Amino acid sequence: MAVDLSLDSDQLLVQRSANEFFRRHCPPEVVREIEDGTLGYSPEMWQEMARLGWLGVTYPEEYGGTGGGFLDLYPIYEEMGRFLVPSPHLDTVAVAGEIVLAAGTDAQRERWLPAIASGNAIASLAIVESDGSYGPAGIACSATQRGADFVVSGTKLLVGYAPSADVFLVVARTGGDAGRDGVSLLLVDADAAGLSWSVMPNIGGYPLFAVDFDDVTVPAASLLGELDGGWAPLSTAMTKAAVLQTATIVGAAHAVLEMTNQYAKDREQFGSPIGKYQAVQYLVSDILIDLHRADLLAKQAAFRIDAGKPYEREAAMAIAFGKKAAAHLHRQAHEVHAGVAFIIEHDLTLYSRRAKFWENNLGDARYYQERLADAMQI
Repeated sequence: MAVDLSLDSDQLLVQRSANEFFRRHCPPEVVREIEDGTLGYSPEMWQEMARLGWLGVTYPEEYGGTGGGFLDLYPIYEEMGRFLVPSPHLDTVAVAGEIVLAAGTDAQRERWLPAIASGNAIASLAIVESDGSYGPAGIACSATQRGADFVVSGTKLLVGYAPSADVFLVVARTGGDAGRDGVSLLLVDADAAGLSWSVMPNIGGYPLFAVDFDDVTVPAASLLGELDGGWAPLSTAMTKAAVLQTATIVGAAHAVLEMTNQYAKDREQFGSPIGKYQAVQYLVSDILIDLHRADLLAKQAAFRIDAGKPYEREAAMAIAFGKKAAAHLHRQAHEVHAGVAFIIEHDLTLYSRRAKFWENNLGDARYYQERLADAMQI
């Protein structure tokens, strides 16, 4: 029996709207301008996305959202990938906001969800530490209870949009030496005393920072979810967000395929377009194959998440392949373009640099392959 993984008419309408919006407001020159700036995103574009309802798609209407499903986010992320939209959407909306919705108190939901949906709050994820892993064993930053408060100490790396953040979602160890037991989540206000940050230059061109928490006092009311039980809601949100990031990879692959195919038609060597040669055709075909496989796997996972079905195996499979595809398809595109695309001004370089970030953000392919192996043993 065939499985229909097509988006419905409303989702396709959103995709067309997103395509038109980002095509107008986020051409490559704007992406480069934002990359060279200090914020790493466009506040005006962020506010317009809020006005369009794209920051609260999955939030209930009572919190300023539109009450949509997970699958409604897929076309937006695909188009953000196609145009390399610089935006804190993934961290703020798909991870922090979803955890607040799933595990937060009523007060936390009322404070943060309407603010996120209206474009008036940005959340940064403070997860990764010195070993670079996204697993619970890598969490060493401590949050010690002192009276009615927590005192957070440690350094988080690769934290996005730190200067623009209103709140940091800090993953800290409140008990145990390692493992998922003893990991808690804290919402730390960006203006808290003892918090500082420094720039982390990176090949992807993302606004990434090292954030130091020097005995930062956090009220007990900032605990998100259960004490020592924060890993479960974090892992769930990160997995879903990584599926959306795979949709971003798919969108980027569409743009890379288009520019590579056109270059193979236009570039002549020995009196003929290089696209006539079978070796070049193989390279372009590889990009198309990676695109379709990543899209089908990601949509399968997204459909299962949206339908409330078990999705761990399908999500891990899609994410792991998407991260490998992000590396492979850009490598093939560079083979077709040869030396010209290594010039920093070439648009393909924008995509291949972003791909290096996608390969590792929210966990690398090996991390999700291990998750897949665990899921298949259940």
